[in-house]
Amino acid sequence: MNDLLSFLAASPSRFHAVANFGSALEERGYVRLSEGRAWDIVPGGKYYVTRNGSSLLAFRVPHGDFTGFMISASHSDSPTFRVKENAELSGPDGYIRVNTEGYGGMLCAPWLDRPLTVAGRVLVRAGDAIETRLVYVDRDLLLIPNVAIHMNREANSGYKYDMKRDMVPLMGAGEAKGALRGQVAQAAGCAPEDILG
Repeated sequence: MNDLLSFLAASPSRFHAVANFGSALEERGYVRLSEGRAWDIVPGGKYYVTRNGSSLLAFRVPHGDFTGFMISASHSDSPTFRVKENAELSGPDGYIRVNTEGYGGMLCAPWLDRPLTVAGRVLVRAGDAIETRLVYVDRDLLLIPNVAIHMNREANSGYKYDMKRDMVPLMGAGEAKGALRGQVAQAAGCAPEDILG
């Protein structure tokens, strides 16, 4: 159970989960394959391949005659908010609104009035190349505030949330424009202007 909890804590996004699965497989003797190259598969071999940094397929080749498949499957994503490209929106005064979109079949109410953070991957300029880097801002960074009951009398009657009005994360009071990008850049180990996407 502790291994599972440690894995979940180290995997705040699907990209982190796939990277952590890959590392765990390599510790167990699996060889990473590339979709863009020919595979040298041998009997008894253990292999895995990733796609887009967000999905992983692992398999073992039997030593003897092939007698069938044993398959198990899961998924690494979950309902969440995705931060859009131009993430920082202005106002109200003293706050930065974060431009997001809902992903997956999410329940909205549990996201309200709780500390949130940012995790995932960014594309970074590294000299003449572009690198993909995983980021996790490991601190309370954002909040989606719920309105007081006297401002929303329908809250207990099957309220329908408007994702662009009711579910917009706010970044702390007094934060200047560029603060979110700065936090992400720090987590990525680069300058804010080197983040490409």
